[in-house]
Amino acid sequence: MSLTDLKKGAKGKGDKAEQDKKFTVDDFINDADNYAKGVPQLVSSTTAAPAGKQLQELELDQALDIAEQQHVRSKRKGDKPFRHATFTLSEQAIKQLSELAEETKLAKSHILRILINELASDEQRQRLTKLLATKID
Repeated sequence: MSLTDLKKGAKGKGDKAEQDKKFTVDDFINDADNYAKGVPQLVSSTTAAPAGKQLQELELDQALDIAEQQHVRSKRKGDKPFRHATFTLSEQAIKQLSELAEETKLAKSHILRILINELASDEQRQRLTKLLATKID
């Protein structure tokens, strides 16, 4: 028995290309997420399927992953451009706003946006002027 008999076996050029699959770090991370969900794609790809079919499936999966990531990013940005605002309220106003938030199960900022929207029309501006003339601190 010679050392050449100990080699694993002759491999064709096509076999080597199938074994050395190229994928990016993002592909690896996405597949780790998929693996955690129970549907790995890079790890569980079968070698019995034709290489072209695997490539198409991988490209389709990559396109779906990219679309999903873009959808998640657009959700994070939000449809409404909100900005942080700092203003001063009296203790009584803070208490009233907190009570209103607890009763309605709405965020305080949401309640303020609703009130501002209600007071934005011309008719409502007249009411606001009347309210402001009441001298409440």
